[in-house]
Amino acid sequence: MEKVDRPLRVEISPEEEIVVSMHMDIIRKNGFSLQEDVHAPPGQRFKLKAVPFSKNVTFGVADVKELISLLADSHGECSMVGTYKMDTPDSVCPPRVRAMLASRACRSSVMVGDPLGKNEMQKILEHLTDLKSPWNCPHGRPTMRHLVDLTTVHKQLDEYDITL
Repeated sequence: MEKVDRPLRVEISPEEEIVVSMHMDIIRKNGFSLQEDVHAPPGQRFKLKAVPFSKNVTFGVADVKELISLLADSHGECSMVGTYKMDTPDSVCPPRVRAMLASRACRSSVMVGDPLGKNEMQKILEHLTDLKSPWNCPHGRPTMRHLVDLTTVHKQLDEYDITL
């Protein structure tokens, strides 16, 4: 978490302020620190004190407002939750945070053409079984290819008297 130079006012609706109060732990888990001023007028009670830190991504008020909006609109369950079988409403995070994490994960992942041993392949398959949607990475690239046994194809072609 990185402190901001001076706390920034987060202007949100009074309803969203209630959402913030109810989900302060999720907001904190996402790296945002909000300070409440109970004497401020409704809609101006929260100030942003700290944001998540990443070496090449700058987060700010817009990101925390987007997180609050996700929590308000979906009661803690958004379309981003559900990638992993064990995702919970606590797994909600702003799209820019999710994109940054996805990018980091992909850069350090096994790439097409990387040589792997049998144990490494087995571990990857076991990890894929923990996913609800193992077919694509967070960016949409396929994580696997369907393979066919060519001897089976050739046998079927021979049965039907087809030559290639």
